[in-house]
Parts: sequence; C-alpha cells; structure tokens
Amino acid sequence: MITDWRLLSSWVDKLEANLTQDKLQKFRTYHQLLLDWNKKINLISRQDIDRIVSYHFIDSISTISEIPQNSIVCDLGTGAGLPGIPIKILRDDITLYLIESIKKKGYFLQEVIKTLALEKTFLLLERAEAIKDKRFDIILVRLFGKIFDVLPFASKLLNENGKVIFYKVEGIEKELERAKKTAEQTHFELKSVRDIKLPATEIIRKLVIYQLAQ
Repeated sequence: MITDWRLLSSWVDKLEANLTQDKLQKFRTYHQLLLDWNKKINLISRQDIDRIVSYHFIDSISTISEIPQNSIVCDLGTGAGLPGIPIKILRDDITLYLIESIKKKGYFLQEVIKTLALEKTFLLLERAEAIKDKRFDIILVRLFGKIFDVLPFASKLLNENGKVIFYKVEGIEKELERAKKTAEQTHFELKSVRDIKLPATEIIRKLVIYQLAQ
C-alpha cells in the first residue's frame, strides 16, 4: 500500500507550509480512519485506496496559498472531508465548515473532527442551497458539480470579495465558456485558471478561481 509520507512532506515544503510531527500524526490518523470507515461506507473509490496520500491529500492541500490567514472556509460537498480536512490540518488558523448532505458521511466527519481534535471545524449536514445564515470567505469545490450550477448559490454564501476555488481536470474549456453568462449574472469574475502537476500521479489539476466583483 502506498502511504508515501515523504512525498507529502516534500509537497508541503514546496507549498512553503509547515508539516510538524503533530500535523503529520493527524494525517496518519485521518488516513487510517478513511481506511477503516471505507469498509463500511463508500468514502474513497477502490482504485484510490492505495493513493490516499499520493493523490487525495496532496491534491487537497494544493490550494493553501490561495487562502488568506484566518479565512472562513467552506468545503462544499466534502464527502470524505476532501479537500477541507487536509487543508485544516496544515492551516489551523482557518475556520472550516464541512458541507455534506449524506448522513453516513456526516457520522464519519464528526468522528474525524473529534479524533483529530480539530478546533474551529464544523459540520453542516445539509445541502448548500438550504444554508441561510452562514457566510464564507472561501468556498472549495473539489470534483463536485459544474461551475455554472455552483456559482448562483455560491454568490449568496460568500462575504464581500469572497472566492470560489474549483478543483477541475483538463478539458474544461466548454464548461468555462458556458459559465461566462452565469458568472456575469451572479457578479463573479474569473480570476485565474492555474495548472498544477501533482507529483507521483502525474495528474494535471486545474484550479479555477472566481471572485465576487467589487
């Protein structure tokens, strides 16, 4: 089984973050929780079991430079806690809200929050469209939903100058084109589309970032 913690450490260094022994232990514990719970509920696909560290963790933390200090961050459709939990482990300054509508996954996320003793980390067990009383600085969307579907309700959940960060793959030109009208209608500006080549897996992650227009 691939659990390449040296690769994770090297990637964290490249991101100019700090992987202390305590944080590394939290990653290890989270990894074991994923393995244990995945036997009971579907959290990670079978093909990804051997690359939780080399793909899921490394991919998740690739956005940390886009998140300002002390931000209120929302992980939309978090599922197994990706990307929110890995980011929170490295960035204990942020306040994290995990949005997940499936109860079974919610039980897992509660266990992760408790076991890792993650402060300022909250689970909202509901659909994002139903959230009325929360506002965020950053919304993370990893492999969940189309841009033109997410932007309309994301605009209602963001603070002034808030950003939505989409984790996408290659071949999104048509999706970006279709999202232009929606972005204009919801007062979003496309700030950047950045390619990140993930180590080990050689996957090209496209980070697509929209910001509410001033």
